[in-house]
Amino acid sequence: MSKDLALTAQEKKIVGLAALGGMLEFYDFIIYGIFSVYFAHQFFPGDNQLLSVIESYVVFVLGYIARPIGGMIFSHVGDEHGRKKVLIITIILMGLSSLGIGILPTYSQIGVAAPILLLLLRLTQGLALGGELPSTYVYISETMPHKKGSGFGITMTGVNSGLLLGMLINQLMNTILTPAELADYGWRLPFIFGGALCLISYKIRKTLQETNAFQRIHDKPDFPLVYLFKNNPKQLLAGTAATAIMSGLVVAAIVFMPTYLHEIIKVDSKTISHIMPVAMIFNVITIYCTGKIANHVSSYSILKYLLIATVLLTPVSYWLIANSFISSGVIILGILEGIAAMIIPLLITSLFPAKIRLTGVAMSYNIGFTIFGGLAPIIISSSIKSGFGGIYSTPIIYLIAIAVIAAFGLIFAKKHSHDSIVLKNSHQTN
Repeated sequence: MSKDLALTAQEKKIVGLAALGGMLEFYDFIIYGIFSVYFAHQFFPGDNQLLSVIESYVVFVLGYIARPIGGMIFSHVGDEHGRKKVLIITIILMGLSSLGIGILPTYSQIGVAAPILLLLLRLTQGLALGGELPSTYVYISETMPHKKGSGFGITMTGVNSGLLLGMLINQLMNTILTPAELADYGWRLPFIFGGALCLISYKIRKTLQETNAFQRIHDKPDFPLVYLFKNNPKQLLAGTAATAIMSGLVVAAIVFMPTYLHEIIKVDSKTISHIMPVAMIFNVITIYCTGKIANHVSSYSILKYLLIATVLLTPVSYWLIANSFISSGVIILGILEGIAAMIIPLLITSLFPAKIRLTGVAMSYNIGFTIFGGLAPIIISSSIKSGFGGIYSTPIIYLIAIAVIAAFGLIFAKKHSHDSIVLKNSHQTN
């Protein structure tokens, strides 16, 4: 990296803290899905039909519905009172809710209050994540406008490492504890661990400084969300559509992939537990490398080639999975997701003016993630189970479809970007 693009000591501290916070929050959010199989029956007993239905649908939906709501709430705070304030509030909420799940009494101990409290804590996690990630994106974008590639590369490597950390903790827990011990008390330890780390990270985050871009704002709108819909609808549409490729890939290739392999392809759980961490290692390496490339190549070009690669390589990936080269197929998808995870946050932060930047980024990211990510498992699994689509052709069609949607978002972004740096080399002025 050339000297003018090398990070200073202060910038390294900033991206390090952003990466750490994002990793811990993503870890706390993802471990619910990983470990709920061990404790769900303790909060939603099978002999209570209503609670079983709630467990099956409401918990899943809450995690996604809460994110755009959290984005609306915290983006207003961030555009009115500063990015740093949101980063501090959200990590406290995530830490306390994770810790709360880890020490929560079960249904047999406190009755129906147990599942209600669990739902509230999960809702809090969704709200926090909906505000945390967009705030992190904006903070990095505004703190180092001419070094966005390095800043986002390191930050998003940390964020996605939260997924890898969750998978590795799962492997560790299954190695040192028996299934009975996991179901009894072992499932609580990852939540307590994550909660404690978030609260430690809070102490560190308090040392961050507010961004200069926010401090220079003198014409803040009273209602940033209203201002966004009134004055920047094209940018919002562009950001939401572009986010399709990131959200669709992260759910289809990482979050939903273990369920897809186990329930639909009938791969045994032990094999899956070895495949997914390897894919995630490739994923985080790809994010870091993409950040290096983004210092010299425009976001527009990188995203364009990613969309082409997604259309060409997704069929190859599922062909490999169908022919028992499962690791290779999943790794390809993980690499594609890694490129998207780095370049989409960089692009959407460039779409909006500073006075509503956090609101615009939060709405684009969370709406896109809810629509294109949250619906992915439902669309793919229901299409397969109904016989409407094949077990391999359905996810291929879905991922190609979101690549096409993201292409329209890219065209809009190119025309309506507030920040020309999205189309130019990072050496040029912001």
